Amino acid sequence: MTLTNVISVALICFVLFIGASRILVLIKLKKISAAAVSSPTFQRKLDYVKHRQQKRHVSALLLISICLALGMIVATYNLFQLQVQLNDLTKQIKSTQKNLSLVKKEQQKISYKFPIKNYPESGVGLAKYDWNGLFSADNRQQQYTTEHEISNSLSAYFGLPTTLIVLDIPTQTLNIALAGEWVNAENERQIKSNLSAFAKEAEAIAQLTQITFQLNVSDGSKQSQKYRCLFSRENSDEQFLIVQEE
Repeated sequence: MTLTNVISVALICFVLFIGASRILVLIKLKKISAAAVSSPTFQRKLDYVKHRQQKRHVSALLLISICLALGMIVATYNLFQLQVQLNDLTKQIKSTQKNLSLVKKEQQKISYKFPIKNYPESGVGLAKYDWNGLFSADNRQQQYTTEHEISNSLSAYFGLPTTLIVLDIPTQTLNIALAGEWVNAENERQIKSNLSAFAKEAEAIAQLTQITFQLNVSDGSKQSQKYRCLFSRENSDEQFLIVQEE
């Protein structure tokens, strides 16, 4: 407990003590007056005592007002100190967030310098999913789980922090979106190669007729599309071919 807090508590206790003592005196005087003693001498003494206590009431009110004013000053000082501490804490949090952001960016830049893994010859296990169930029933939870698992499986072969897979059931399309801050030429070639390998594995999914791919990169707050393509086929026994590329 700080000194200002101790002073505030002491002032409150003192005000309560003064107020309580004055109230007790006032109650006692009212009880005596209610006794209706007829002696003039006693009545004069009682009036004298009331007069003196009235002055003490005024002094007590003045003292309480001073204590309350001091309490307000102490409370204002405490609020000011808390505001200063809050401002300092806010600055520290912002500084920490900025440092974390810089560290994250540096880690991403370092990770981008490493070559992206080749797409495995055995694939990423697309055949294990219940594609018939996905395309024949409206099961959003199953769809979300499948999209999430495929996204996690592909992230290692696309090398970017954000890999998003979205199935569009009505159009029988699988959408792939990648997002990151920077992609060098070598990694971009590897991403395209892995994408073609993924499309090859996806040919076993009879229900799919299209695969869209979009690569977005950002430089600070500015985001732009670096590469986009569309794989398509007419029948389930055909290969996926790139029909549009930007």
